[in-house]
Amino acid sequence: LWLVHLVRERLTAAGAPAGAVQLVTGDAEAGRALTTHPGVAAVSFTGSAAVGHRIARDAAPRKVVLELGSNAALVVAADADLDAAADAVARGGYYASGQACIAVQRVIAVAEIAADLERRIAERLPGIVVGDPREEDTRVAALIDEAATERVLTWIDQARAAGARLVAGGTRVGRCVAPTLLAEVPDGQPAWDEEIFGPVVALRTVPDLDAAYDLVNAGRYGLHAAVFTRGLDAAFRALDALDVGGVVINEVPGYRSDVAPYGGVKDSGLGREGPRFAIEELTVTRMAMIRP
Repeated sequence: LWLVHLVRERLTAAGAPAGAVQLVTGDAEAGRALTTHPGVAAVSFTGSAAVGHRIARDAAPRKVVLELGSNAALVVAADADLDAAADAVARGGYYASGQACIAVQRVIAVAEIAADLERRIAERLPGIVVGDPREEDTRVAALIDEAATERVLTWIDQARAAGARLVAGGTRVGRCVAPTLLAEVPDGQPAWDEEIFGPVVALRTVPDLDAAYDLVNAGRYGLHAAVFTRGLDAAFRALDALDVGGVVINEVPGYRSDVAPYGGVKDSGLGREGPRFAIEELTVTRMAMIRP
């Protein structure tokens, strides 16, 4: 509401009509009316895959730009700087309490360094401040509601029952979920397969980089993925092999820049954001021919 107010002030000051920006609030019924109205030329949506798929069906044949869910992977090669990789997991996996579509959720480590990496990540977790989100140092606070909290804790318990090892966390801290690290979560578990949207990171071990890239691609999401390596060969292999919208080398998958296209493939969405790319997505290319 405040952002729209500020934009309208700027528009008016520039001599443009304030009505160029509109805001409608409401529930699913309001959203359905907007996304299906014949006067709407395009729909841009950020949210869950299930809702995005419904909007794409309902809005047809209008253009849709979908930025949907993810379970972003961070691959660690044998030659990686392990301290940098562990710092990235601690920084990129738990910010905003993990409630970000490109937060680190899956860490895939080559076997020869996996145990060392796990130890380094675990050593960093006690330094993640849990508490009041109004405090500047807080990294993990209460999730959006109690239902989300119970779901995250249930997924952790299900993963453990299926054979995953709890390295740290997995409990409540007041109304918050403690920063959690799981190891060897098997396929078929939502803590690995789905978007957990909470302060939980799952670590898996693979024999080599090819297996790591295959594991990234095996999931239904494909927004951003990160690779930590000192080798340009491994980096360029990732650019070719990973079926995602963005590949980030030696930084968190949550890296974004407005000069770069942002968006996913598969169930992570359709189309690209970023000012230039959003303009292109929402522009109709018209062919014109004049015969003299």
